[in-house]
Amino acid sequence: MRTITFFIFHFSFFLSQAQESVYRNPMDGEMILSGNFGEVRTNHFHSGLDIKTGGVEGKAIYAVADGFVSRLTVAGGGFGKAVYLEHPNGKTTVYGHLREFAPEMAAYVKEQQYAKESFEQDLALPATKFPVKTGQLIAKSGNSGGSGGPHLHFEIRETNGQHPENPLNYGFKVKDDKLPELQKLFVYNHAKSGHIEGLIHEKGFAIQGTVGNYTLTAITPIKASGILSFGIAALDRFTSATNPCGIYGMKVKVNGTIIHEQKLDKVAFDQKRMVNCHTDYQKNKIDNLKVYRSYIAPGNKLGMYPIIENGGKVNVEKGKTYNVSIEVLDHAGNKSNLNFSIIGQEHSAAALAPKEEITDLFYPLQENAFTNNSLRVNIPNGCLYDTLKFKYDLKPACKGCVSPVHSIGKLLDTPLDSYMTVSIETEKLSETKAAKAMVVSFNKNGNPISEGGSAKWNWMTTKSRSFGDYSVMLDSIPPRVTPKNFKDQTSTAGLSRLEFTLSDNLAGVKTVSATLNGKWVLLEQDPKNSLLYYTKDERFIKGQNTFRIKATDAVGNVKELNITVQ
Repeated sequence: MRTITFFIFHFSFFLSQAQESVYRNPMDGEMILSGNFGEVRTNHFHSGLDIKTGGVEGKAIYAVADGFVSRLTVAGGGFGKAVYLEHPNGKTTVYGHLREFAPEMAAYVKEQQYAKESFEQDLALPATKFPVKTGQLIAKSGNSGGSGGPHLHFEIRETNGQHPENPLNYGFKVKDDKLPELQKLFVYNHAKSGHIEGLIHEKGFAIQGTVGNYTLTAITPIKASGILSFGIAALDRFTSATNPCGIYGMKVKVNGTIIHEQKLDKVAFDQKRMVNCHTDYQKNKIDNLKVYRSYIAPGNKLGMYPIIENGGKVNVEKGKTYNVSIEVLDHAGNKSNLNFSIIGQEHSAAALAPKEEITDLFYPLQENAFTNNSLRVNIPNGCLYDTLKFKYDLKPACKGCVSPVHSIGKLLDTPLDSYMTVSIETEKLSETKAAKAMVVSFNKNGNPISEGGSAKWNWMTTKSRSFGDYSVMLDSIPPRVTPKNFKDQTSTAGLSRLEFTLSDNLAGVKTVSATLNGKWVLLEQDPKNSLLYYTKDERFIKGQNTFRIKATDAVGNVKELNITVQ
């Protein structure tokens, strides 16, 4: 009976796999990727496949299977224009960064934009509104939203819960005969008395190799002691493209025993920022290295680790030898290996790094706080992934600041999964000035970035998900709106669309609205290019046409532009 049950189970499994591999490609021709599932991006895992469109827009996009349009979205950021198709097999497919929807969908979206007088739309649709068949045209490819260049962003999600899954598990064919490329080894110490070649915290090692077999370039075996974990800087490429992509999986063995295994098959959106503990956050931010770690931090809740022994760590004892193997693979099964040895050996304390000066120790899985006379920081439970050696410093006010500069932790040093609350005391502000105030952080070039916030008494409070330098500044300058491809009081004959540049100096544009000849008119928004544009339609009449554009920033500064053209 058990044999029959086993056969039926596996037959059903392979049948279901075969059924789910009937998806057709969302575009014609070879599927060539510029980004793969789970690739490390800024504060998130990539949730789908980025499919190349030859550097151009306007390629036909097709439904990959029967279903219906369950959602249509339009936004200046994110996926820009996107189509969501729901399928009978419990999956939803997503098509993002589109230039335009299929005509019947485009007409419906435009109708809703005018009815609601809003460019941005998030439209949930019944199954009867736009049913689709496999291979039906649903859109044209583009570069809308947060896209960095023309391409199609394609996802497969579980409809129930909307969890993205690796589309390459569903039969899509991508040429891949290239082995993952290993770039550098990192060894981390988690013990107070441990070391790696005399360094307390971590050490990087150059590696060399060809055709998937790598070794250390110089030092072998590594001399160390304490509780160690490992990280490998790596990338992958596909046969028909040269751009780097992310790895699919990794396996770490110590003396033949697997202590860590990872596979990127599914990632929930509410866990996307945990990419910052899955990989080495600092190496990514500072050195642009994607370092995949064996260590599982206490705040790491990802479910992509089939095997974890002792949190991905190994206790290295004096006089013992540890043979370590790190295997990195891509989805096609191409593998690369790094093999090296560690010998347990104590090191003289004089050679170790000096003791760090810290303000406090903050711990994961609990609330943490720091307070003084001019600053309050609250870090809620679930915000930190690991123990933090918190550092604080007070600096003089910068030019334009109405408070001192508070160094809260260190920029690019420690990731946060959720929001901390930051409150900063300011100089006494009038009611008018307080309305124009905001908390700012500073990027690595020292330029201020608005973090928003609200004023109460002489304190400004906001929420943020990054450490660094913080202060309070005022913004009394309105946004800037100017014609781009035409001039006021001129003819626009020969132009199919009228373009405007839109920018703001600090607080950021909050709302934009426009009228044409006294009635609300749709302006498409492209924030990444500081662009607004109107595509001429029946609302643009012969003779004089008057545009009135009103842009308001996040602290209420308003710019109104009146333009008359023919």
